[in-house]
Amino acid sequence: MTPIRHTLPATLGTALLALSPLLAQAQTADPKELLRAAISSSLRPMLGESSATVVERVMTIKPDGAISRNFDLGRVTSAVFGRQAANFAPDCRTTSTPAKEPDGGLCVVEAGNRESETGAYTMLAFSKNIGAGDLMFTRRAAFNPGSTTLPPSAKLTDAEAYSQALKFLDLLGVPRSEIPVPPKEARNPLPVRSLEAGAEDEKGSTAARVVVHKMVSVPRAFVVPGGLLRDPNSGVLLSHVIAPGSATLAVTDAGVQFARLDGWSDAQMDAKLDPRRAKSTSELINEITDDLYGEGVRKVGSLSILISLRKGYPHPDDPNPPLCPICGVLRPALQVMVSQPGVDRADSSEKAFVAAGLVREYDLVAQTELERPAR
Repeated sequence: MTPIRHTLPATLGTALLALSPLLAQAQTADPKELLRAAISSSLRPMLGESSATVVERVMTIKPDGAISRNFDLGRVTSAVFGRQAANFAPDCRTTSTPAKEPDGGLCVVEAGNRESETGAYTMLAFSKNIGAGDLMFTRRAAFNPGSTTLPPSAKLTDAEAYSQALKFLDLLGVPRSEIPVPPKEARNPLPVRSLEAGAEDEKGSTAARVVVHKMVSVPRAFVVPGGLLRDPNSGVLLSHVIAPGSATLAVTDAGVQFARLDGWSDAQMDAKLDPRRAKSTSELINEITDDLYGEGVRKVGSLSILISLRKGYPHPDDPNPPLCPICGVLRPALQVMVSQPGVDRADSSEKAFVAAGLVREYDLVAQTELERPAR
């Protein structure tokens, strides 16, 4: 079985911090100052004294609106339904609401009876304004509840599952250029996990294990022209920045049985963003420290900081983006992931609670009064 934990590729700009024993053992130090020191020792080697250089490089990214251009409904429905009679929901005929606003809902196409507990069923749902980048596909085979045999175990390898997942994303119009390739030295180079089930005939007997399917999780990232920055620890040139959007697929020997595309939108870079408002590293350290401390973080077991793009919304007086009126805009940010217990197994009890990890976003460029900062 493939290990559950997947390591993000170095090209995404990951900065992992392992606290020194001196910090970890400091019993009398102010926990907020320890938190500030941890964030500072991770951010300063990455940004220097200011985020301005990173902001300028990130703003050279030019998303090309691939989903709106590449999604071919006829081709997709033919591939997923074949000769089945597919039924489109009545509201698929329009992409606007009664108020003449862009409709953010989904068009649902079905074959078979969704309510049947045993019958075959196939469903495809996608954004009416496809540039929003939301899509779901599921295929359920007919099921015999009286069967006494276990379903066949998936035999395909992780590499085969990943290859099939990429081909299905090609079908949906997702460009390969937005799917980061893990480096060869990555501990777990393929983002694939096995979902297994066990069954036993008699109590105490050895359970039969069945690989139900392979789960493939695909992140989204843009290539930064000329590179983003050089990792201060490894010396590797970081060339990608993570972006809003993700894909999850379930693959068996019979192909993709489930797929979900979330927020893989055609949002463009914020044309009105002013790089001169880029925050200093000290400002970011203080902002992140105050926010995490306010969220209850008192100890840092592990800390990961990624340079990313986040989805924002244009000025209220600006016209809707022509390519995708409901997609918003992209702005450079930091994505901070913090775990208080760290990467090791955490033992908890009724008397010793362990707080969940946090994932937060922080704008690299100061916002105007009418804009909402990221969190």
